[in-house]
Amino acid sequence: MKFFKKLSDNVNDFLYDHPKTRTFSHWVWLTLLTIASAFIFAFGFRAFINPNIEAIQMWMEKAGLPVPEASQIIVDHFLSGGASGASQSLVKAVEIFVDIRNYETISISIIYFVLNIPLLILSWFKISKQFTIFTLMNVVLVSLFNAIIPNQWIVSFINYSFYEDMLARCIFGGITTGIASGLSMLGGTSAGGSDIISMYLSEKRGTNAGRYSFTINACIIVSYVMFAIIGNKVNPEINPTEMSAIIRSELYTLIYLFVSVQVIDLLNTRNKKEELQIITSLEELPQIIIHAFPHGATIVDAKGAYSGQKKLLIYVILSRSEIKKAVTLIRQVDAHAFVAVYKLNQVYGRFYKKPIE
Repeated sequence: MKFFKKLSDNVNDFLYDHPKTRTFSHWVWLTLLTIASAFIFAFGFRAFINPNIEAIQMWMEKAGLPVPEASQIIVDHFLSGGASGASQSLVKAVEIFVDIRNYETISISIIYFVLNIPLLILSWFKISKQFTIFTLMNVVLVSLFNAIIPNQWIVSFINYSFYEDMLARCIFGGITTGIASGLSMLGGTSAGGSDIISMYLSEKRGTNAGRYSFTINACIIVSYVMFAIIGNKVNPEINPTEMSAIIRSELYTLIYLFVSVQVIDLLNTRNKKEELQIITSLEELPQIIIHAFPHGATIVDAKGAYSGQKKLLIYVILSRSEIKKAVTLIRQVDAHAFVAVYKLNQVYGRFYKKPIE
């Protein structure tokens, strides 16, 4: 561990002294995160959320089952979140009148890209240009991966029995979606769609992005259910799924969305804050803390109940990513300091947040 810590310190010192190299390495890191995020989302979408008819036929053939014609297959889809979920809803609206089931994958890819255009404009003017550039890269890569990932990859990864297990699919789909969005947010970007709106609102209000994502997706679910039910009533040959099956599928979708939100909030710690209560005899500690972190602190004179010695009670609010560094610093300066850490739901007032680049 000491070797890796020393190596990390040496790398950080080198990058600090070479700003151009630091900027280049940061962009390389963001590019790798974006590629990983886009591929994970696209693969999870194709495998768990929205498998196409060809993949289902291949699963059935691999399982030794009779393979029906494409028109006879009823596909159990979940509704993805954000722009991809809105794309599914629009495709479902078109299928009320026109049979495009054999072109669903490419249709969703195109609509997904188009829907992200106004959101990217919002991101460019209201969040940051770097954020927008890498979000655009993510959107393009998701559309590309969603269109070109071979069905053979999907079929080799999961089998037909897994496809029929709705609960397993919605859990794994939620995990892949959450990881994809969480990875992009770790780099200070987003996966596009509702993630842009969620990031914008969470930055403005200083709260977790997951709650906004869930609200937006709930509205998309309602629209999808409405189009699916209307399609079944108006044109049942194209939309054979009955109302009970539609509602069942969307209830599983709620589980999928809940899992994805939990994973997003687990990975995205940017707007999560915690309170440190520090009891110390070292009068210089408050100044050390406020010089090490861009936050203020409150000092209360206290007295040890057992020792009777004069103490300082220091209150300081930090971002979750700063907690480990703060505790390490405090323990190095005052080995006898007592530190308590409390999770916070919301902070009102002036709290410094590093702007998104």
